[in-house]
Amino acid sequence: MSNLINQIHQSPKKFVLALTGGGSKALTELLSVPGASATVLDASIPYHPEALETYLGQGVETAASSLTARNLAMAAWLRACAINKSQENVVGVGATCALTTNRRRLGNNRCFIAIQTSSRTEEIKVVLDEGVRTRQGEENLVSDLIIHQIAECCGLQTPRLEFPEKIVRRCHDASENWSRLLTGKQKTTLSSPHSINLFPGAFNPLHQGHEEIIAYSEKLLQGKVYLEVSIDNVDKLPIDFLTMQDRQEQLNGKSLIYTNAPTFIEKARLFPECCFILGVDTLLRIINKKYYDNEALLASSIEEIYELGCKMLVFGRNVNGHFLTLDNLTLPGNVKRLCMGVNEEDFRNDVSSTLLREHE
Repeated sequence: MSNLINQIHQSPKKFVLALTGGGSKALTELLSVPGASATVLDASIPYHPEALETYLGQGVETAASSLTARNLAMAAWLRACAINKSQENVVGVGATCALTTNRRRLGNNRCFIAIQTSSRTEEIKVVLDEGVRTRQGEENLVSDLIIHQIAECCGLQTPRLEFPEKIVRRCHDASENWSRLLTGKQKTTLSSPHSINLFPGAFNPLHQGHEEIIAYSEKLLQGKVYLEVSIDNVDKLPIDFLTMQDRQEQLNGKSLIYTNAPTFIEKARLFPECCFILGVDTLLRIINKKYYDNEALLASSIEEIYELGCKMLVFGRNVNGHFLTLDNLTLPGNVKRLCMGVNEEDFRNDVSSTLLREHE
């Protein structure tokens, strides 16, 4: 392993590692071979659940999961870009594990390792056979897997690791458009963004409620509805390329636009004269003062959205256990003039992506 690590240190790639639940021996091995300072920019082991959420800057549904590994890799990549002052040749490595423990735990022993660059997301998953190894044996295997993933990212030939379990591997090499979105060099994947009907959301997952909103809006507005997913989010990490691929496949041919415009003022600047399709809950977030530095900025943002010729088609939603429509809201005049409401009698669907994910 020392020879392989020596070759890693001779590579131009620079890494930030974020490891939780296991795999820390990989860091020890990387640092024990001379030349590590040229390769390892930073490393973190956010082991406690609160430490993990703090590192990611968002909540965690399941710690030992492919999504958490990819989020760790994304956070590590952003950290690498900041340290290196460049997005070239920097790599985020995320690993999360559930290994043999002395307490009760749901699920199999498993590990997830993810790699994030400006143009690629890769992940591997290994479900570990229980009772075959000690905790230290599992730690050794996970650490070897991490080092092999790093070596492969450097373009190195790696010796085969001999173990009986299967590696499940997924990767996506981003198109130039997607890569430029992540690196901030491009704002949208749509070339002619004027005067369109735009339905922003995460669509995680796309459900019947979304489908019915699209159909109703296309009939009312007499035009195609585009779904918009911002890879950046006010409260979360950027989404990775595998997630983007999954979302695109799930939408099954619908008109999908990716942007890096997390706020509605940014969306309005990208899509002047558009009609935004949204729920009451989203409208309440748009006018929530906490998302603005001050009230003057909120007012100027609403005014600019109006001056850009945008409008909003607002559907009713359940908010804190009550179904609200536009008519139930007390809105300032500068917001009211942007909005057209959909009555509950004409349309109601209470399906929630969040609740669907919770019941998966």
